[in-house]
Amino acid sequence: MKIKKQESRFLIILDILMQLAVILSLAWFVVYIFGAKTFMVGQSMSPQIEQGEAVLINKAAYTFLKPKRYDLIAFKNTDGRVCIRRVIGLPGESVNIREGLVYIDGEALDKFFEASSGGLAADEIKLASNEYFVLGDNRVGSEDSRISTIGNVTEDMIIGNAWIRVLPVKRIGFIK
Repeated sequence: MKIKKQESRFLIILDILMQLAVILSLAWFVVYIFGAKTFMVGQSMSPQIEQGEAVLINKAAYTFLKPKRYDLIAFKNTDGRVCIRRVIGLPGESVNIREGLVYIDGEALDKFFEASSGGLAADEIKLASNEYFVLGDNRVGSEDSRISTIGNVTEDMIIGNAWIRVLPVKRIGFIK
């Protein structure tokens, strides 16, 4: 009787381990197909995403939808480097930064989106039908659409939505 009980426990544990292996394999497959991992380089998104943190990118996020204002997008800049920035200006809008405030079509955005320098947007920029204006959350130390090495981000540069921070372990979670 005792042997059957031990066999039964063994089979239950084996069944649980098999189910766990299937679930983990499916999760890995989904992330591999629909996601990508990148590491944050620089302080442009500090404190939201810090230097060296690993972020999962949802590559399927913009398959049927367009990025919205304030989305965190991952894109390849002109050097081929993956960058993560916040969408501020949408296609067809005019963006201007003056006296530290960001204006979209002449309307000032919330003070959270103050910018120390207007850069390229010191003069009004009219975004084309496939362009986005992006800013880093760390406005003082960010390379973003205000500088010519980044400029406006076109739809074909966008990889996906910056989705989940996976490293460091103590900061794992969805990114807002």
